[in-house]
Amino acid sequence: MKPPPPVKPGLSILKNKRFLVMTLYMVALILLGLLWPRKIPLSEQYYRILTSPGILISDFFAVGGVSAALINAGIVGLMAIIIIYKTRTILSGPTIAAIFTLAGFAMFGKTPLNIWPIPFGVAISAWLRKENFRSFILVALFGTALGPIVSQVTFGLGMSYLSGIVIGLMCGIVLPGLASHLLHNHQGFCLYNTGFTCGIIGMFAASMLKMTGHNTEMAINWYTGSQTELGTVFALYLASMLLLGLKGIPSQLKIMKQPGTLVTDYVFRDGLDATLFNMGLVGLIGMAYIWLVGGHFNGPTLGGVLTMAGFAAFGKNPKNVWPVMAGVFLAAWFTSKSPADPVILTAALFGTTLAPLAGGFGIITGILAGFVHLSVVLHVGAFHAGMNLYNNGFAGGLTATLFICTIRWLHLHRQSE
Repeated sequence: MKPPPPVKPGLSILKNKRFLVMTLYMVALILLGLLWPRKIPLSEQYYRILTSPGILISDFFAVGGVSAALINAGIVGLMAIIIIYKTRTILSGPTIAAIFTLAGFAMFGKTPLNIWPIPFGVAISAWLRKENFRSFILVALFGTALGPIVSQVTFGLGMSYLSGIVIGLMCGIVLPGLASHLLHNHQGFCLYNTGFTCGIIGMFAASMLKMTGHNTEMAINWYTGSQTELGTVFALYLASMLLLGLKGIPSQLKIMKQPGTLVTDYVFRDGLDATLFNMGLVGLIGMAYIWLVGGHFNGPTLGGVLTMAGFAAFGKNPKNVWPVMAGVFLAAWFTSKSPADPVILTAALFGTTLAPLAGGFGIITGILAGFVHLSVVLHVGAFHAGMNLYNNGFAGGLTATLFICTIRWLHLHRQSE
């Protein structure tokens, strides 16, 4: 994946419109968390989150509390902004996607304690290659999907934090090389390419831990309270993007015509206003889906919504996300579970990583991709034992590889006739 270009030094973070807007959205999460009613002290809530293993599915709304989970999301999002700013990287489509993805997953798995070794490991990898860390900024940010390896080793298995840090650094070191090569497998039709990579690394990590007698099992924590309040607040949060992006409405049709394959940077192509409007639309589609299937608004589902909104700056649009979600919905009826089941609901939200298949090859392909994606999601988590938070990125990479290889092969065969 081509890294975002550098910016000129000396520009204050608050004088840059893009940085200012993104910073305000992360600060809004923190303020919302501070204002949210709570029965136990905020410090105790946050301590529970920081010391949680964080493996899938650890809903921080249930583990610690809504207040601390929202604050954690804002803090992790701000950490991403600071890294982007300090490396003098332009805040473009992919980096906006990274910010909202980190914030979203900080509601169910990522914390300041477990994510930082990953970017440091990537930085070591860049140093070994004598390249600028900026060239690997996206891998460093999205690679924090492996944060649960650090916290699981430290808090879940009772080993030292130093052990977790060392393992996190090792994961970060091997990330860039794997990510650059695995991109060719799905040819950009899986937006969560680093999630695909992290699934491979998580699989090796889980295998080695199991070999040494340390078993890790996935579990589900699922918050079901404050539904009206959470739904209303996050609907307004996303609606504000529509208001900020009103000037970009004329460009929305241009965005809808894009297939969304890597790398489709809507900020670069259509401007910040149009991107914000698209982000609001896609995020609200995610919210509407949760409500329509009777799902719960909590850490994993709202994390999915924020990730959808983030990637609406980098490939997703209303036209290419819904076929994949429809495919997951249809596939749910072939299982014994409801579309509102935690695994199936998150598969519909995060499965929109396959949106480029619908954008590039049509609605039917998108629906079929979503259908197949669910069957893969239901089983691949066991390979990495929940230590790769981007389980749908891993499954999506496999699904996209299946589809794109088949489509390309049939296309070449027809051309040769």
